[in-house]
Amino acid sequence: MSGGEWRPAPAAGLRVGPARWDGARMVTDASCDGHERILTLGLRERMVLELVDGERSPGAIAAELAGQGTPLPPAALTQILNGFVMHGLLERPFAVETAGVARADRDAATAPATRPEVWAGAARRRDPLGMLAAAPAMAVLGVAAAAGIAAAVFALPAAWAAVTSGAAGAWLVAAILAAVAWTGAVTWAHEAAHAAVFRRLSGRAARLSITMLGVVPMPNTQLAGLALLSPGRRARVVAAGPLVSLAAMLVPAAVFAADPAGPAGLAAAAAVVLGAAVNWLSLSFFPNTDATRLLEVAGSVDQVQAVAFRALVRPSSIPRALPGAAKTVIRAYPFLLAASVLATAALSVPAIRSVLP
Repeated sequence: MSGGEWRPAPAAGLRVGPARWDGARMVTDASCDGHERILTLGLRERMVLELVDGERSPGAIAAELAGQGTPLPPAALTQILNGFVMHGLLERPFAVETAGVARADRDAATAPATRPEVWAGAARRRDPLGMLAAAPAMAVLGVAAAAGIAAAVFALPAAWAAVTSGAAGAWLVAAILAAVAWTGAVTWAHEAAHAAVFRRLSGRAARLSITMLGVVPMPNTQLAGLALLSPGRRARVVAAGPLVSLAAMLVPAAVFAADPAGPAGLAAAAAVVLGAAVNWLSLSFFPNTDATRLLEVAGSVDQVQAVAFRALVRPSSIPRALPGAAKTVIRAYPFLLAASVLATAALSVPAIRSVLP
């Protein structure tokens, strides 16, 4: 480093995601291109990082923070800057060779720990579904999804009657197995769409995996680094899966319309019924559904179900300075969840009664 006061500069490829509320504080994810490690910063660390530009000295950064009404003691500022340097968020002003720095550099290649899983594998680097990340392709998929919704709504009453009438006889078991296989394939395409669009927009690896909900295996996509993306890009990643599932409803609806009385039509009818149920759950505001994830993106809130019910019990947990969108999402979620429960019951109870003796 040449003589003169140190002027910290961002590392090449630094990525800082938008701030979000986790129920206790505003947090931000930060990383660098080529690093798998993701650091979660608090509000104070983010404010410091935003002032690092290669021109300001630590003293100038401290003066700027004080001018904004958020003074930071010199020792605290030095600790934050040193942490950024240690973890590679800032350019290192001189060569450092210590065990701690070497360990930090090795850890940069380690992605955040994943959830317990039965099986997981990295999504392919070249996935044709990645084309869905482009806005025109997403728009076309949206049109197909709308057509899938219309086709399912039109076909569902007749499909339900075909499956529950009792006229199918021995073919019904085979039809249900075929519907389960089709729905499983669509579910994997749904998860692969999440992974492919995330990969295309972030450059990071996604993990297609199976986790266990009790004894039930649940396919899901693990997207370490999703919070580094802008809200618009995050919304495209989240929306890609349900759009694929909804567009896929066109296939069984078309087969059922073409052959309503044959074995293929019966299998298609079962697929329409099962697909409608799966898509309904995905688009309802139950915890961790795609609809709820989109709500979290809109409000910049982490795990909105936990945050919302904490706020319901203790309204003072919502800071006055929290952005309006976050407040709206937090306060609305319990009502959206209740509406989802009531709507699901209103649809499922009559359907169940219709097949009871």
